[in-house]
Amino acid sequence: MSDLLIGTSGYDYPEWKGVFYPENLKRKDFLIFYATQFNALELNNTFYNMPTEERLMSFYERSEGKLSFSVKANRLLTHEIGTDWQVAAKDFKEALKPLNEKERLSAVLFQFPESFHYTKDNRIYLAKLIAEFEGFPVMVEFRHKEWIRDSVFAGLEKRKAGIVFCDMPQLKNLPDGTVMGTPFIGVNAYIRLHGRNEGAWYAHAPKVQTSITFAHANGAKATYTARETPNGSDRYCYDYSDEELAQFIPIIKAAGREGRKVQVYFNNHPNGSGAKNAIGLKKMIEKDESGGN
Repeated sequence: MSDLLIGTSGYDYPEWKGVFYPENLKRKDFLIFYATQFNALELNNTFYNMPTEERLMSFYERSEGKLSFSVKANRLLTHEIGTDWQVAAKDFKEALKPLNEKERLSAVLFQFPESFHYTKDNRIYLAKLIAEFEGFPVMVEFRHKEWIRDSVFAGLEKRKAGIVFCDMPQLKNLPDGTVMGTPFIGVNAYIRLHGRNEGAWYAHAPKVQTSITFAHANGAKATYTARETPNGSDRYCYDYSDEELAQFIPIIKAAGREGRKVQVYFNNHPNGSGAKNAIGLKKMIEKDESGGN
């Protein structure tokens, strides 16, 4: 699958040095090195800070035009929705235009929180939001299983938007990611791997797992308490095994046969696990295509 896009969610992680990045690599050179290993990048800092044209184009230029970008929507459009959300949408669209014109915008990712329930008001908002981004490759990620229903799939397809297939822990309100419970819709097949760290997913819960042991990409193992985990992203501390990664190959191949543009992003970024797993999956797919040679 020469057109398969694969990468990680974010790249600017200093703790990846010695795990993914060479020890002596300067931080300013992270992106150009990343572009030698992958062909796509999910930008997530745009969620916290409203991007500008110049900022997004700097990613394009520093990667020497080698990467396609999925850009995560700003929190003012998904998590902190106000009455003036259309102002935020206008600013966000303006920032996206140059990447879109260069055909390097693979997706605009709208990741809604678990608290975004399947209500009439939220359904109306979602329809208006998608309409606002007409002409852009819109992908929607739901974190509550209430949205996983045929009527939602049909509504997204009608509006030429896609739904994100997420691999995540099997907890009470989360969509079921262990099976193909959410169909691919439209031209894009978007797969996002968050890891399966059930114990740390709800950091505020009374029964939260307070220590997590996992393998670094270099094979070393380390144990962190919830407060000590690098990046503060305890829920994403997870290192997929080869057996777990292999489960996604049939899904990816089936989507390719259907003529969809497949994008795969690893969001289990702490300690370089996402980069390690992305490289591992890429090699497994290449081996599968070559007949195991």
